[in-house]
Amino acid sequence: MDDATGKNVLLIGGTGYVGDRMRYVLRDRGHTVRLLMRSNDGNRFEREGFSTAQGNVSDGDSLVNAMHGIDVVVNLVAVIKEKGDATFERINYQGSVNVVDAAGTSGVGRLIQMSALGADNLPEYPYHYTKWRAENYVKDSGLSWTIFRPSIVFGPGDKVQFVSQLADIVKQAPLIPVVGDGMSRFQPVHLDDVSAAFARAVEDDNTIGKTYDLGGAQVLTYEDILDECASALGKQKRKVHVPVALMMPAAAVMGMLPFIDPPVTTDQLKMLKLDNTTANNATPELVGRSPIAFRGNIGYVAG
Repeated sequence: MDDATGKNVLLIGGTGYVGDRMRYVLRDRGHTVRLLMRSNDGNRFEREGFSTAQGNVSDGDSLVNAMHGIDVVVNLVAVIKEKGDATFERINYQGSVNVVDAAGTSGVGRLIQMSALGADNLPEYPYHYTKWRAENYVKDSGLSWTIFRPSIVFGPGDKVQFVSQLADIVKQAPLIPVVGDGMSRFQPVHLDDVSAAFARAVEDDNTIGKTYDLGGAQVLTYEDILDECASALGKQKRKVHVPVALMMPAAAVMGMLPFIDPPVTTDQLKMLKLDNTTANNATPELVGRSPIAFRGNIGYVAG
């Protein structure tokens, strides 16, 4: 059943990369959006028509307080690389557990969860494994849930994300390093399409109890994405293939240094073995049109 009535939505992760776009999409479609914020500096967001609540996914009490009067909880929070106590286990899994438990305590029956394409019972890949365990906790919660599994997300924004990181490498390196054979496959999905799919779930009860893969219009290899970044930047540089085995020690050392934010981690290097594509792409069905193509639509990386 479609319900066009505006909902009171708690957007967890609403000031992150995806949330920076999604909060406006939800607001502009008539929903009242509350942002969960780690700090109490919410003035800018409140001037833009959002309400705020202080808290984080590691603090169950703050989640319960933030859910007062809420109809739908949207949980976007996750880490793609570990830093300090922001681990896959603590944020991706236990953070989701805390959100689910708080929703049950607060009487909020509707939860929309951001997972990831490739989430599965893969203990050797802790990012995918913690995402998969979080999915199962959501499914067993008794809540009216919807789960989304996007491929890598692209689109403009001022937060660090996969494509902008690759573009920075293309900008700065004298040669473009291609990790391994460069044949890992991705199906990048645009920020606007992800946001529209989540908004559809907020509004459409037919999405309850379903898990959706979200992919873009094109399947590209890792090397294809580097080439597209170079084209968008107007750069013509030679590429050099670097074996994963040679990059692992350097990534491990950088990961141990507290004053360095490594451009790539050992976990991310391992994940390049896994294709990030889907044969069951729900994006066209959910957004009502063809997904936004990657090729020709990353001009934002040029600044």
